[in-house]
Amino acid sequence: MTNAVVVGDEMLLAAQRFERVNWAAVEWDIRQKGYSIIPRWLTKAECYTLRDLWSSSDCFCPTVEMDRHHFGIGQYRYFHYPLPEFLQQFRHEMYPYVANIANHLWSTSRNPSPYPPTLEQFLEACHAAGQNQAGVMMLHYPTHGYNLWHQDRHGSLLFPLQTILVLSESGTEFEGGKLLVQEEYPQKPAERHIIGGNIGDVVVLCTASRPRYGHGPRSGEFYHGVAKVTSGERYSLSCLFHDE
Repeated sequence: MTNAVVVGDEMLLAAQRFERVNWAAVEWDIRQKGYSIIPRWLTKAECYTLRDLWSSSDCFCPTVEMDRHHFGIGQYRYFHYPLPEFLQQFRHEMYPYVANIANHLWSTSRNPSPYPPTLEQFLEACHAAGQNQAGVMMLHYPTHGYNLWHQDRHGSLLFPLQTILVLSESGTEFEGGKLLVQEEYPQKPAERHIIGGNIGDVVVLCTASRPRYGHGPRSGEFYHGVAKVTSGERYSLSCLFHDE
């Protein structure tokens, strides 16, 4: 990958990387199973540079210990504004593509284009609703760490898709720790899937519901979590397109 440059603690991200993604395939995956993996989107060097931010108190709000809130075992830290330049670019450059998918899959006859074309416009609505916390966080799972089933929905406005950037190498830096998703529909057992994901992958997944087509549009509740890390430690970065 040659269109991102590591410069000290900053990374410059070129828009061509997003243009090369097969977004039609991503939309098909979302429609069929609620998630899609863009493999090796980040280089290992980029993942390590992002991970190094964990030790910087300048980027983050205070650490949240997951076990204190019965979320699991591990820690997460929200970034505060202004975001590091690479993450700012990632969020703003990717948004138009996922907004296009969201407008295809979550549109209604009353609201055929529910999501605006730019992230700036959507965040303005979030901030007007009192949602001012940047929806970007880094998560760290030590050995025995895990994350229970959850939805990243805080506030009245949410974007229906989110991304998870995998920053650690499975089988080398950690074992276990698979990314999991669960779908719940009325009057049927929950469906669970092991996503996995390895270093450099970007996982696009439904935030809270997945559109289901058949006898008219139906949607089910969509959750994600992380299985127990059996050895080593795992880092990931969660990027929401709504602020919380």
